[in-house]
Amino acid sequence: YRKEEVIGRPFWETGWWRGEPEVQEKLRAATKHAAQGIPYQEELPYVWADGTQRVVDFGLHPIRDDQGQVIFLHPTGIDITDRKLSEARLKKLTENLESEVRARTKELEDRNAAMLKQSDLLRVLSRRLMEVQDEGRRRLARELHDSAGQLVSVLSINLAAVARQVKTIIPGLGEQTEECQRIVEQLTQEIRTVSYLLHPPLLEELGLSAALDWYIKGLKDRSGLDIHLDIPKKFGRLPDELELVVFRVVQECLTNIHRHSGSKTASIRLTTRNGVLTLEVKDQGRGISAEKLAEIVAHGSGVGIQGIRERLRPYEGNMRIQSGAEGTTILVTLQVPGARASAAQV
Repeated sequence: YRKEEVIGRPFWETGWWRGEPEVQEKLRAATKHAAQGIPYQEELPYVWADGTQRVVDFGLHPIRDDQGQVIFLHPTGIDITDRKLSEARLKKLTENLESEVRARTKELEDRNAAMLKQSDLLRVLSRRLMEVQDEGRRRLARELHDSAGQLVSVLSINLAAVARQVKTIIPGLGEQTEECQRIVEQLTQEIRTVSYLLHPPLLEELGLSAALDWYIKGLKDRSGLDIHLDIPKKFGRLPDELELVVFRVVQECLTNIHRHSGSKTASIRLTTRNGVLTLEVKDQGRGISAEKLAEIVAHGSGVGIQGIRERLRPYEGNMRIQSGAEGTTILVTLQVPGARASAAQV
């Protein structure tokens, strides 16, 4: 501005503030207050002589004499237009970034929700698949025992009768017939064993303790694995489905010990306390490598281990695996829903 455009005019009426009545009124009031000793500071819009709109950090400061009287008003101004433009751009960028983050977050939340839904569906499917497998095993075991087993038993009886008759007529043929009879008896035993492994009838008839005792004795005979079962004599009965879960978990653990650990011994300890069942299975084998154990813990290894986890899930079950040079320990805990009154608390 030229000096003749500002000198001699009230400060608030100068060209800097033209077209801004509100700003002019602010400066009028600020001048009055500054004359009374009250300083003023504010960011204000102002106009260059060429009409450019700018922003100023404006201050109006009272200057006092030795007696404390205001003798002069000192205005200061720093043009902050570029800073304000940068702040505006930063704000816009921040808003855009926040909007993008919200959009991406919403997208991730939707994907996570979809994954969780799929995960829940997979768990339901997995649980249903195991139920179908268990039912299929139960039905196949019954068919083997009631159909194939009975037919082979009849065959064994008939062969015994034939052997007695043939032995008196053709001794050599009688011996061969007796050998066939022994093979049929072995076949009968194998069918019974397979049937019981598919679904041990003792589990429903006498409970978990008897079924585990029968299974362990059979595994000892077949594998040579020395297995110690520690279960209270008055352990009692658990809900049917829970007994099946525990039996299958023990079965899977002992199968893994026999196939992979190289251990000659295994121990099983089963207890219940305050509605919580605890199962501990230990071996003295070569152990699991740190890498493999980390993979198992991360839920990324083995159909058998995954199957155990799925069986435990409905009972708020938890499985921990500890392994080292002295062997492997699997510790399983789960809730006992509606345990029968006779279940032992030890």
